[in-house]
Amino acid sequence: MYHRKKPIQLFFTLLFIVFSYFAVAQKNLSTFQLNSPIIIDGIFEHKTWIGADSASNFVQMEPQTGEAASEKTVAYFGWHEDKIYAVFNCYQSTPVVAKNQSRDALSKNDDIIALFLDTYNDNRSGYAFFVSPLGTQIDMKINDDGRNMDINWDTEWKCDAKIFDWGWCVEVEIPFKSLKYKKGIENWGINFGRIIRSNSETSNWSGPLTDDFRISQGGVASGIETPGSKMKVSIFPYLSVFKTSNKNWSTDGGGDIRWQISPNVSFNGTINPDFATVEADQQQINLTRYELRYPEKRLFFQEGNDMYNTRIKTFYSRRIQDIDFGSRLNGKIGKTQFNVLNVKAPQLSNEEPATFYTAARAKFDFLKFSTMGFTFVDKSWEDGFTRSVSLDYILNLGKLWKLTGQFVSSTPGDFWSHSAWFMRFARENNKYHIHFRYTEIGENFQENVNQTGFVTDDDRREMDNDITYKWWLQSNTFEYIDFQSFNNVFWSLEKGTLRSWYFTDAVNFYFKNRFNFEYAYNNEYKLYEKDFYNHKHTFSLGYNTDEWSHALLSYTTGDNFDRDFNLISGGGRIKLFQNLSLSYSANILKFNPDIDNNSTFINVVTANYNFTKDLWLKLFAQNSTKDNNIYLYGLMGWRFKPPSGALYLIYSHNQYDDEIGMPDSDNFFVKLTFPISIFD
Repeated sequence: MYHRKKPIQLFFTLLFIVFSYFAVAQKNLSTFQLNSPIIIDGIFEHKTWIGADSASNFVQMEPQTGEAASEKTVAYFGWHEDKIYAVFNCYQSTPVVAKNQSRDALSKNDDIIALFLDTYNDNRSGYAFFVSPLGTQIDMKINDDGRNMDINWDTEWKCDAKIFDWGWCVEVEIPFKSLKYKKGIENWGINFGRIIRSNSETSNWSGPLTDDFRISQGGVASGIETPGSKMKVSIFPYLSVFKTSNKNWSTDGGGDIRWQISPNVSFNGTINPDFATVEADQQQINLTRYELRYPEKRLFFQEGNDMYNTRIKTFYSRRIQDIDFGSRLNGKIGKTQFNVLNVKAPQLSNEEPATFYTAARAKFDFLKFSTMGFTFVDKSWEDGFTRSVSLDYILNLGKLWKLTGQFVSSTPGDFWSHSAWFMRFARENNKYHIHFRYTEIGENFQENVNQTGFVTDDDRREMDNDITYKWWLQSNTFEYIDFQSFNNVFWSLEKGTLRSWYFTDAVNFYFKNRFNFEYAYNNEYKLYEKDFYNHKHTFSLGYNTDEWSHALLSYTTGDNFDRDFNLISGGGRIKLFQNLSLSYSANILKFNPDIDNNSTFINVVTANYNFTKDLWLKLFAQNSTKDNNIYLYGLMGWRFKPPSGALYLIYSHNQYDDEIGMPDSDNFFVKLTFPISIFD
C-alpha cells in the first residue's frame, strides 16, 4: 500500500511546487494612496511619492529575452480619491527618439512607456496607455489576452512628458470613470512597459512576456480602493454647418448619450450621427478578385468593434452605410463580457429599403486564460431578413500553445450549405509562430453572411499553415533576420475540385546601419472561369523602417490572371520641422496586356501640423490615374475637452473623370461637439 501511494504523493508534491512557483513568480506592487492630486507636467515630485512602492528591474522581451533591461526604469502607481496616477522615470544614456505627434498611431518606432491595467483581474482583458517623450497619447482596449486590440477606443486621461539630461519622465492621470472595473475588487492586474528605439528593446516590469499585450503575464497592484458607484449620464450634442456643391449652406444636428449604469456596464445611444465628416479611405492596389476590407473610421461603430473580430467575420460595420439612430450596451458582469448593438438605417433607394441591424456578442471566461464566445447578427427589412449565429472558443494550453475554433450557421436556407466552421492549433510567441488550421465554408454561406459580415469566398474545404521566425543576431552586420511562410490551399466541398493554392515565402534582413532588404516570392493557382497560374517576385529596400522617419522602395513583377505586371511602390515619412510632418506614398502599376484599363498611378500625400497635442491641422490628398480621381481633405481640429469635446473645420473635394459619370463635389463642414454632464 505504501508503494502505491508514493507516486501519487510525488505527483501532488510536484503539482504544489509548480503552483507555488507561479504564485511567487508573479510580481506584486502595493498601490500608494496619495495625500493630494499631483500636477501633470512631466516633472517627478519626489516628496509626493515618499513611502510608495516602486516597479523597477525591467526584463527584456526582445531582443535578448529574459535579460535585464539595458536602461533603468522606475515606475510608481497610486490613486487619490477619483483618479489613478502613474509616474515613469526613464533613465537613458543614448539619445531619446521621439517623432510621432499623432494620437493613437500605435507602433514601436519611437521611445515609449506603457501602462497596462487588468481592472477585472481576469487575465484576459484590460487597458493600455502609451506615452512618448513628446507627450503623444495612445490608448486602447485589450481582449483575449492580447489576441485582439481595439486601438480606436478613446477615453478621458491626461499625461505629460519632459526630456532631461538623465533621460525622460512621464506622468499619467486617469479618472476611475474612464475605466470599467469590477466593483469592490482590491487587486488589479498591472504591468509597466518600455520601448527603447536605439537598441530595438522592449522590456516589462513583469516579464519576460511571451508576446506583446499578454495581460495574463502581468503582475498585481494590491490595495486599490475604487470610488463608490453612482449613476453618470452625459450627453454629447453636435451642430454641423455645411455647404455642398450647388447647394446653399445648411445645418444639421444630432448627438450621443452615455449612461454609465455601473462601473462595469454602460449604455450609449446616438441620433443622426454625422458620418459625412469622416475622411475617405486611402486607395489600395488589389491584385486579387476578392473584395478589399477597410477599417471603420466612424466613432459610433468603433467602441466595442474589437469584440466582433472573429476569423469568420459575421459583423462588419461598414456594411451599414448610414443610420438614423442607434444604441449600444456593453460591459462585463462576473465572467461574462458583452456588447449589444442595434441601429436603424434609412431607405437609400428602392433596392435598399429602411433596415434594422442587430449585433450581440458575449464572451464567457473559463479555466485560467480561456474564453467561449457567442455572436448573433440580424439584418431585417420589410420583406425579408438574414441572420447568423456563431460559437467560438479560445483555449490557452499554457503560455505558448493555443487551440481556437468557430462554428457559424445562417438563415434563410438549408443548414449545411449556409454554415461554416474552423479549428486552429498554434504555438506562438514574440520570436516565432506556427499554426495549422482546417476550415469548411458552405456553398451558399457568403450570400447570407455578407449582408452583415465579411467573407471573401465560400464553397471551400481549406487548409492553411503559417510559419514565422525572427532571429535577433545583434552582430556587427545584422540587427535581425525575419522569415515568413504563408501557405493556403482549398477545394470545393461537394465535387472536391481544387480551387486555389497560395504559397508565399519572404525573408527580411535588417542591418546595423538601418538599411533593410526583403525578398518575397508568391505562387498561386485560382480556378474561376478557367485555370489561372499567378506568381510574383517582390524586392524591397528600406532605410530606418523600424523608426517613425523612414523611406521604402519596392519592385514587384510577375504574372496576374494571364497578364504580365510590374508594380513600383515607394514612400516615406519625415519630420520637416518640430511640429510639421509629411508622409508620401506612390504606386505605379502596369499590366500587359491591359484591355480593361486597370493600370494606374496612385499618389497619396499627408501633412500634419500639431500646434499642441489637442490642436492640429491635417491635409490629405490622393489621386488615381485609372479614373482620374482627385481627392482632397483638410481638417482643423481642436479638442478643447478631450476626447469628446471638440471643434472641427473640414473641407473635402472629390473630382472624377467625366466618363465615370460621377459629379464633382466640394464640401465644407463646421462641427462642434460639447459634452454635458447631467449626473456625475
